Amino acid sequence: MTNQVSDQQLYRQWHRFIEEHGFTWKGLLTRYEGDGEIAELLTSTRKFTAAEDASTVEHYLCFTNQEDPSKVLEKTFVVDKCGPGLIHPVDPKSIVMFSASGSGLMSRALSQDDVNYAEVYLNVDNRRMSIVIFYHPAEYTLSRISLFREVKHTENDFSWSEDRPEITQKNYPNLKLVNSTLLSSETFEESPLDDYPVNWSQENRIIFDFPDGISINVPERLKVGQKDDLIVSWQYNDNQVKRGIAQFNDDKRSSDLITQDCVIT
Repeated sequence: MTNQVSDQQLYRQWHRFIEEHGFTWKGLLTRYEGDGEIAELLTSTRKFTAAEDASTVEHYLCFTNQEDPSKVLEKTFVVDKCGPGLIHPVDPKSIVMFSASGSGLMSRALSQDDVNYAEVYLNVDNRRMSIVIFYHPAEYTLSRISLFREVKHTENDFSWSEDRPEITQKNYPNLKLVNSTLLSSETFEESPLDDYPVNWSQENRIIFDFPDGISINVPERLKVGQKDDLIVSWQYNDNQVKRGIAQFNDDKRSSDLITQDCVIT
């Protein structure tokens, strides 16, 4: 992969990361078990501060348990500009990509020796949501989910739902595709995509609906040698939906990112 990614592409990825995510974000982190039961509800602060020469980004995080405020996790990492992709110090095996469509993806190739996951990021104005979808390394079954709902601290506040997050099942609305792009994990090149149909009722998949119009549609189990899509959909206002699809191909296990902007018909 290294030979296929140009210096220009790496430069573009790094500065897109700084421009779109280099702020203080405050919000909520909800951790769920694989069956959708809430494991933990946390108040979240994440801050990304670029060095003056943009050579590194300091990533500060602080999570406070809402039920027991004495439980606080506070850490600081340094993210280096390197390739291929932006490699986070928490997981050197991962690949991180950011599209021009206000979306991003952090993922790791399928493995029987370590946990398998993908994190899809979606940004709209001063809001950001991301969801991490984990699978057991041995059975490849869905094991847990972590949902971030954040807002830029430097801009006008936005109130996320104050209801305690619950997972429900519902029929997803009919959508009209406005824009669709494919970001390749091989080259970090983006290209228009005419369409990528999503079948929400496909067999052996799970649909979870979270607060604030966020839904995921994921396989119950990843299958070696087959294509898998992890679909994250966010209805961020009355009639607009942004969707990110982590597309694990059958010939390579690092995932591409499909971004779709849709309107409800």
